[in-house]
Amino acid sequence: MTRTLTTPLPTAPRAKPARRPTTLLFAYGATLNPEHIMVRLCQPKIRAIARLPDYRLGFHGHSEVWDSGLETLVDEPGAEAWGVLYELSATELDRFDAWQGVKLDGGGSYFHYPVEVIDENGQLLDALFHRKTEMGPQQPASRDYLDFILAGARARGLPARAIAVLEACTAVQARYPVPKMNTDIKALASKLSCAC
Repeated sequence: MTRTLTTPLPTAPRAKPARRPTTLLFAYGATLNPEHIMVRLCQPKIRAIARLPDYRLGFHGHSEVWDSGLETLVDEPGAEAWGVLYELSATELDRFDAWQGVKLDGGGSYFHYPVEVIDENGQLLDALFHRKTEMGPQQPASRDYLDFILAGARARGLPARAIAVLEACTAVQARYPVPKMNTDIKALASKLSCAC
């Protein structure tokens, strides 16, 4: 008769899986609006309200969706741009990049631009933002697009001075009902959005 071992062998404690790195994305413009971001990322973790010194919001090129210039951040000494920091996993950042047309080789509509932002407590944080690759001519925002951006800024609790700067932006009436969604955008949204 063979004896069996009834005492369990000691095992080494399991190591916790390494936490995957996250990226802080400085969100501004339309990406402040929860309605806009829910389609792309569900509910990203908001790390802080932050400001970016020496940049301002500008509108360049043309968006068929909004009949408007498209927002980007433009260098301007003495100015400041306000937004929120989304803390994104690698998967969330990839999803958002795909929606925004970001290509790491700089060949997309936007590209990653590293910056230092200042949170509400005065702490400097490394982040990146999506900057337009081709600026195109400066054009005003459509009224509907600017209102959509303002709604997002208010929803995210940006300070009164940031709201006042947005309210002072020039806006024009869109020539057709906006936002204009085409089937390619709807198809992309269905592939990239998560089941919230």
